[in-house]
Amino acid sequence: MEEGPPEEFPPEADAPPKGLSRRVLLELAAFGTAASGLAGCFRSPPEKVLPYSRPPPEFTPGVPLHFATGFTWEGHVRGVLARSQEGRPTLVSGNPSHPESLGAAGAHEQASLLGLYDPHRARAVRHRGAPTSLARVFEMLRRRAARTDAGAGLRLLVEPSASPLWARTYARILERFPKARVVPFTSTDTGHADAGARLALGRELRAVPDWGAARAVVSLDDDFLSTSTGGLRASREFIAARMPPDLNRLWVVESRLSLTGAFADERLRARPSRVPLVARGLAAELGRLLNRGDLAALAEGSAALDATEQRWVAGAARDLMEQGARSWVSVGEAQPPAVHALAHLLNATLGDGTVRCVEQVLAPAPDWGALSELVTDIRAGGVDTLLITAWNPVFRAPTDVPLGDALQQIEDAVYCALHDDETAARVSWSVPTTHPYEAWEDGRAVDGTATVLQPLIAPLLESAVPPLELVAAFTGALSTTPYERLRALWREQARPPERFEDAWERWLAEGVIADTRLPEQRGAVDAPAVLAAVRRLPPPGDGLELHFVPDTKVHDGRFGANPWLQELPDPVTQLTWDNAVGVSPVTAARLSLTRGSRVRLELRGRSVEAPVLVAPGQADDTLTVPLGYGQRLGSPVARGVGFDAQVLRFQDAPWFAPGVRLSRLEGHHDFALTQEHWRMEGRPVALQTTASRFAAREDTGLEALQAPQAHLYPPTPVPTEAHHRWGMAIDLHRCTGCSACVVACQAENNIPAVGKDQVRRGREMHWLRIDRYFQGDASDPSVITQPLMCVHCEYAPCEYVCPVAATVHSDEGLNQMVYNRCVGTRYCSNNCPYKVRRFNYLEYNRGGPLDRMYRNPQVTVRSRGVMEKCTYCVQRIEGARITARVEGRHIRQGEVRTACQQACPTGAIVFGDLDRPEDPVSQLHRDPRHYALLNHLGTQPRTVHLIRLKNPWEVAG
Repeated sequence: MEEGPPEEFPPEADAPPKGLSRRVLLELAAFGTAASGLAGCFRSPPEKVLPYSRPPPEFTPGVPLHFATGFTWEGHVRGVLARSQEGRPTLVSGNPSHPESLGAAGAHEQASLLGLYDPHRARAVRHRGAPTSLARVFEMLRRRAARTDAGAGLRLLVEPSASPLWARTYARILERFPKARVVPFTSTDTGHADAGARLALGRELRAVPDWGAARAVVSLDDDFLSTSTGGLRASREFIAARMPPDLNRLWVVESRLSLTGAFADERLRARPSRVPLVARGLAAELGRLLNRGDLAALAEGSAALDATEQRWVAGAARDLMEQGARSWVSVGEAQPPAVHALAHLLNATLGDGTVRCVEQVLAPAPDWGALSELVTDIRAGGVDTLLITAWNPVFRAPTDVPLGDALQQIEDAVYCALHDDETAARVSWSVPTTHPYEAWEDGRAVDGTATVLQPLIAPLLESAVPPLELVAAFTGALSTTPYERLRALWREQARPPERFEDAWERWLAEGVIADTRLPEQRGAVDAPAVLAAVRRLPPPGDGLELHFVPDTKVHDGRFGANPWLQELPDPVTQLTWDNAVGVSPVTAARLSLTRGSRVRLELRGRSVEAPVLVAPGQADDTLTVPLGYGQRLGSPVARGVGFDAQVLRFQDAPWFAPGVRLSRLEGHHDFALTQEHWRMEGRPVALQTTASRFAAREDTGLEALQAPQAHLYPPTPVPTEAHHRWGMAIDLHRCTGCSACVVACQAENNIPAVGKDQVRRGREMHWLRIDRYFQGDASDPSVITQPLMCVHCEYAPCEYVCPVAATVHSDEGLNQMVYNRCVGTRYCSNNCPYKVRRFNYLEYNRGGPLDRMYRNPQVTVRSRGVMEKCTYCVQRIEGARITARVEGRHIRQGEVRTACQQACPTGAIVFGDLDRPEDPVSQLHRDPRHYALLNHLGTQPRTVHLIRLKNPWEVAG
């Protein structure tokens, strides 16, 4: 691995700002300033409105309301709550009543709020590039809906969705126009899991893992601990089953270091094309141990595993055998259908012979080849009307599927778009769409639990139209609104029907429609068909392999317009505002590449230029390229950021491809990394050990980090009237590094995005960061993540050096910042050993109406020239104090939850009152695994960390 610069701070960290003329900073400022022209464009709702001087009875000025709705991810819904203050949403958090979220929220759910107020959203209805009116669009749709060819030339290009309302809409369209086609398209769900289920189980079923019961888990290229891949429930249940003293064990084989791989007890690096070979070897070894001749025979005729792969396979197979039904094999979407089918066979073999499943609720089902068939139909002249509700398919289409050129042949192609992007430039009609928080819909979670997605605010743009309104022209229901159709659908489901109104109000209030979870089924596996498919898998390739992955932040590009997510450091690489070609240290040394080297990648006559990032834990001879960057049109926040890896993605190789050629180019690329030094240099910072060593009380160094240390700080006055002593505990054993807490803190505390140039200077503004450390060999390191914010020291070094008493100690132990006193000396930051203070160098908070709408009014909006940091969400403490005072009581245990604690999917962050022995935070402060960070300094932080435990096979065996 390459070494970072010897300096403590990045180059030019002390350089004066060069003004606001830089493109990125202007684009970020435009999130407010560009909205100034929207003051007269807010659509008045058709219902009766009241002036806020006479608010409705349920409104109390200054007291926020919470509304339940949902966030759709890959077609499925995660339940969320939206905090609304004076009619404007200001925070998105998890819905405690929803089975998927249970009160937690990932980074994307929370950042979705910023997309609602995006001033760069499409505003004008256009016909062949020229502005037109909605009336003309609906006139054209009515004319096309009056067709008499049974819909032979009608197509809908849509995202697969678990929405019952959308499913009924498609059914009614196909009933009226039986020759029409609904074409599914998503670039991140290629249908491999569904095809594997058809092969193994006979139909499209979705396996239901019991993460809480699994004692041995094998992940075959499945990043299920990431909230963007596995969701919230998987990580929560898996971590809950991993708590000491009885730890489960995680085996991972993957090509690039993921969050799941970083958390693994036993991780194997393998090129993408070798993962199926490892899966086959695992099945053969398990068959040998279980005396299953059909499985053991898979070893015959297969390519040989190397020594490292053999050791991993032998250990994983024995662990699975010993745990039996309490084990699980999971496969990622990028693997071929035969590998998914093999996992079903192994899970059935280890259990009772069947697999726990539920019905696949996505409609239409994902089909990676459907887009190519659509282009073929268009070129043959068989399509005259196309409605597109899928996000930017021209940008996401495989490079050998020329959708953009084909769209120009269609007389009436209508695209419902949030931005004027690549697809909007190719269609004949583009219509601004509503944000999901502005429209009525419904949806289901993976387990089938249904949710009504209610709007949180009236559409902010006059021309914005919900996609359901455009599609309704072909259902014959154009005269009814989506809200009316939604109520009619669920009225049929209400039992008893006469109590529908009560049920509807309850569904909206709770965010969950009761008794809609899908019944579990037991699927029998067709073993001969699965084994035959596994034998037909191609052998692994030679040479360099290209490996495509959805980006952990912008996903497939749909979140590229969101500055919060662009500036969120990648949890493994710590990269912001960019993507890069990930290369292992060994491969980088062989090809004479270093961080920032520019290269050209060529595959099948297509090429792209990109920078290189040397990535620890990466498989050798593997080039990992994240998708979603390099947009050429759309929001200026996303335009020109990174390179477009989609150029090299072909229809027959959506996830990995051999034969890529790499050539070096002149020049060097400067990345915006938030952490350049990756080792702890022997210091006890982020600690982990094995469970067996900890149980045997072998030397872990914790004793020295738990006992109070001598110091020279003057004694802290003991308050006489304080009723609380606030503190926090962060359990590294639970933390997966998903970064949900970072976005939660940013949304709650009005923290601005500063842009790539300022991040490069070390001026990022996040109050909470996720530090990532590598240990051991750079090629195959052990990884640990550590959330860190202001730890609120009892003896805070920052307080003794501030010349104006801007940073002071409260009587309840909080280290407070008085912004009006701060004169920007930055002495406090220099004296802080934890480096958790942020100085606001530039003015990021200028702007118009939309810039102010998403801010939390309970938190001061800071101007330039002041120091800021974590406050333990003091506004929430004071809110609870006011409520308790009004009700004549003390603050209850657990009544105050910080934003980071509320968002964390695994419960790694706990906040509470240290004066209450029964409070969970007090118990964690007494836990044998706890330690005080930099304890030798004697600062006595109010935030403690808990050591992470590993459960490797060598130790257990």
